[in-house]
Amino acid sequence: MVFFVYRHLRQTVLNIVYMKRIQFILVAMLLLFWIGCEEEKAESPSEDCAGVAGGNNICGCTDTTAFNYNSNATFDDGSCQSHIDNGDFYLFFNGSNAHVDLGDMLSQGAYTKAAWVKRISGYAVANNIISGNTGHAFWAPFAQGSKLSAGHNGDYTAVQDTDSLPTGVWNFVAVTYDPDAETGTMTLYRNGVQVDQATGVAPQDESTTTYIGKFNNGNYWLGSIDEVGIWNEALTATEILELSNSSNDLGASANHGDYTSSDDLQGYWKMNEGEGGTLSDASGNGHVGTINMAVWNTCVQCGCTDQNACNYDPSATIDNRTCEYDDDPCDTCVSGEILENDHDSDGTCDDADDDDDNDGVTDENDADPFDNTVCSDTDEDGCDDCSSGIYDPSNDGPDDDGDGIGNSYIISGQTVYIVGESYNSDGEWGACYWVDGVRVELPGGYIATDIVVSNGNVYTSGSADDACYWINQTRYDLPGNGGVGEAIAVDGNDVYVAGWYNNGSCYWKNGERINLTTNAESQAFALGIRNNGAIYVGGYYMNNNHYYIPCFWKNGNNRHVLPIPSGGDGEVYDIAFMDGNMRYYAGYVLKTSSFAGYTPTAVYWRHTTRTDLPLGGSTFDIYGAGAYGITIDGDDVYVAGYTDWFEDTNNPYTTGGSFPQYWKNSTIYDLEGGPMTNFGTGLAYDIGVADGNVVVVGVATRDTSYFDSQESACYWLNGELHYLVNQYDVPEGTEGWEWSAARGIFIE
Repeated sequence: MVFFVYRHLRQTVLNIVYMKRIQFILVAMLLLFWIGCEEEKAESPSEDCAGVAGGNNICGCTDTTAFNYNSNATFDDGSCQSHIDNGDFYLFFNGSNAHVDLGDMLSQGAYTKAAWVKRISGYAVANNIISGNTGHAFWAPFAQGSKLSAGHNGDYTAVQDTDSLPTGVWNFVAVTYDPDAETGTMTLYRNGVQVDQATGVAPQDESTTTYIGKFNNGNYWLGSIDEVGIWNEALTATEILELSNSSNDLGASANHGDYTSSDDLQGYWKMNEGEGGTLSDASGNGHVGTINMAVWNTCVQCGCTDQNACNYDPSATIDNRTCEYDDDPCDTCVSGEILENDHDSDGTCDDADDDDDNDGVTDENDADPFDNTVCSDTDEDGCDDCSSGIYDPSNDGPDDDGDGIGNSYIISGQTVYIVGESYNSDGEWGACYWVDGVRVELPGGYIATDIVVSNGNVYTSGSADDACYWINQTRYDLPGNGGVGEAIAVDGNDVYVAGWYNNGSCYWKNGERINLTTNAESQAFALGIRNNGAIYVGGYYMNNNHYYIPCFWKNGNNRHVLPIPSGGDGEVYDIAFMDGNMRYYAGYVLKTSSFAGYTPTAVYWRHTTRTDLPLGGSTFDIYGAGAYGITIDGDDVYVAGYTDWFEDTNNPYTTGGSFPQYWKNSTIYDLEGGPMTNFGTGLAYDIGVADGNVVVVGVATRDTSYFDSQESACYWLNGELHYLVNQYDVPEGTEGWEWSAARGIFIE
């Protein structure tokens, strides 16, 4: 028993010792393994992205001229791209805020600017193609008849084409400048052919930014631009001709044919990215452009690639986001086009609608079921009962022009005159006015801006080649190059027109020019005559700090400044008088915003006291507003204008752009706009009040296409939208027939 206990005890002790030894050996082995691993780690550190053991390189493109340059990269991984080419794209510019910022890339001295452009007709657009924030401009200004022009340092028409830049087609345009030839030679080209040349042109002032589609703080291009190039030398005529060959697609990066100046290329933007907010520089010089509001558009290889869309293009290799779907229950898809089947947009399809033109007459009793001004003549007075747009025999009026359609009245018992411009029955663009909706041609005019009726005569202002006015349909040209007559007034036998020309602001009395602020940037837009005979002209001038200062001139060059927010700008666009005495001015000022810095604000001034008009929403949603027209009715102040909204990126097709508004005594009222587009639904330019009826005139979008919609002349009667132009007013096939504008109103 003792032996057994001893033996058991000894075995237990041996087992413990054995286990301790095993544990020691295991611990020792683990320790040696850990030390070995650490030594191996120390001897073989890991490699970074550049293959450097233990390194900390950041890999990327280190070429500062490359499109995808990475300023944080310390090792070039071979990913550099000089430019992006995803197909044949181009950019569309909306004429109101779209542009591309190229940075500081055009120095003083010799240069060539070239681009492919497709212009869209639009009122008062400056149409800058490639211009600076100062010093140099290449443009086709509406005020100059949309003629291709270029120049330096305030004289921006040093060279000018004799014809307007065509609309709706692609044109190759270029301008060259050689400071050494004849002490400054500037040459202008269109489609490879020289159209003008000037010598003695001084070098351009130094600019710090060059833009595509913009000059200085505005002056935007309306239309499309593609293939932009800038060189630091004046290319020869043979080189320009070579580049204008469309089959070359400019091809400025490499010499070809008679083109030998690729080494002098400073920037080349092919605009073939097709997406994103930047333009890569195919010259290799790293002048990356920043896109602001310009929209990518279609190309030869592009189209709709969604098989479920109406306009699916099986040959397209790149989707350009143009797919259209027949979501409306009245629409049908035929041969890739959506055919609308709801003529009056009342939500009832035409095949189920018994009044397709919504004129109050059933189709079976309607002489023309798709024209709301034609239906019947039940009272047998020789005038159509629907002359007013709805069945109303008591308002069909006399047939003054003998066309079988009686005069309609916008306001019963009143005659409403609206001035503007549109295409005529021959398919030609021109100035005009409408009398209760009936168009009257203003011969030779591009635009018409204001209207007044006195002693049975109709007086209108506007522009032909320069500022002018009309008495009835007889045109009188006013002295001063490159001007526009913006406003008109009549006092007895005297006719006054306010406006501007290429040397500043002015007004004309019976055709004689009276300068206001000249030899400076200044324009006059408004004109009024007080009951004591004093002449008031409203507008702006630029001060020495380059701010636009709203002002009025009394009886000539007696200029008075109107108050603005500190550090802001402003302009006056219209004048009205209360009881023929107290002056009211409408316009805008720049006002501080906690969200967007300085933003435009619609205002009116009573003499020199400013009233800021409400936006109708938050500054987080609304960028700003402007006021164009003003009228007084008793003690009530009416102002017409617009609000400009930010686009909600989560809802890009339902938000953003300009919307027509009017204000009555600082209360804002929405006006019915046209279809939603990428630039909003419309603008209100002027306003009139009679017998309690409020008539606002302006433009509203027309087409349901988000990117291609046109703006059309219109009026709003007590908030209800009415267009002034119709497709049957112009020849069939007239492209862009909808483009038109209504700018002024007079109610008699």
